[in-house]
Amino acid sequence: MPPNVGSYRDVPDFIYGITREIWEDRGIGGKLDRYYAPDILLRAPTGLTTSNIGVTAQTLQTLHQFPDRQLVGEDVIWADGGDGSFLSSHKLISVMRHTGDGSYGPASGRTIRSRIIADCWVVDCVVTEEWLVRDQAGFARCIGLEPKMLARQMVDHDLARGSTVEFFLPEHDRPGRYRPQIQAGPEVEFVMAGYQRLWQAKETAAVREMYFHGATLAVPGGEMAYGHADIDRFYLGYLASFPDAVLSIDSAIVNHDPGQPPRVALRWSLRGTHSGFGHFGPPTGADVFIMGMSHMFIVRGQVSQEWLLTDEVSIWKQIIAHVDSRAGS
Repeated sequence: MPPNVGSYRDVPDFIYGITREIWEDRGIGGKLDRYYAPDILLRAPTGLTTSNIGVTAQTLQTLHQFPDRQLVGEDVIWADGGDGSFLSSHKLISVMRHTGDGSYGPASGRTIRSRIIADCWVVDCVVTEEWLVRDQAGFARCIGLEPKMLARQMVDHDLARGSTVEFFLPEHDRPGRYRPQIQAGPEVEFVMAGYQRLWQAKETAAVREMYFHGATLAVPGGEMAYGHADIDRFYLGYLASFPDAVLSIDSAIVNHDPGQPPRVALRWSLRGTHSGFGHFGPPTGADVFIMGMSHMFIVRGQVSQEWLLTDEVSIWKQIIAHVDSRAGS
């Protein structure tokens, strides 16, 4: 049974189209009622959302702060579920001005450009489960803050509301119906082996074998790494911070489309202890969970371009919450 995309032409057209209907066309609640399940499971580094009502509330609060928000879709990599359902991995750029007060502080008037990757499991034209990573470090720098400063501000906001500090951990999750898939194929095997060597074995020699010598890697904070030395520095910053991190690759899909190189989408995570001095400053002993998503182009057997997303503000929130709890004990 082919994927059910309603009146849309194909899966990418469906994903681009409903995103536009919800955000730019201001469908908001009405379109979310149509395209999102009432009991949707939306997992993001910021926390778990378990209802369409919660998604609508988050959408309205975002639009209050960024009323001219545009979501510029860059790519959709997808996999056919075989029963009319499909999994899509949507890479996009959020472009907007910060003109309303809210969770990012007083309106700054600044223009924000921040990357997002969203994986959606869609059943009968309804998003039933979603995994979403935003580059909140990029957000922070666009409004003149370092990610750690924005995390501190958000921790204080959570505590002022009388709630616990909000972030996602696997133990917060609820079981869903979607069963993740690792597609077969040489490109998927190649990038999974490279990630295992880098993140699990901490073998950064893999950078020179996995990446083309002129590869570009888009990394959190709205930054770019160019070539082997830059890419090596990025990985070392994370590995030094979490030297005992354990990698889990939760989803891997590949598309082969005419006129394009093979494109791979990965959803992955790291769990480890903030026990080293690296990208996240002096070690604190915090137990940290990192949700990651990546899109890659494979050319002549190597990664030529990659977009790698984590939410560094949510990582900092976990570290700050741990330090605060230790200070208060």
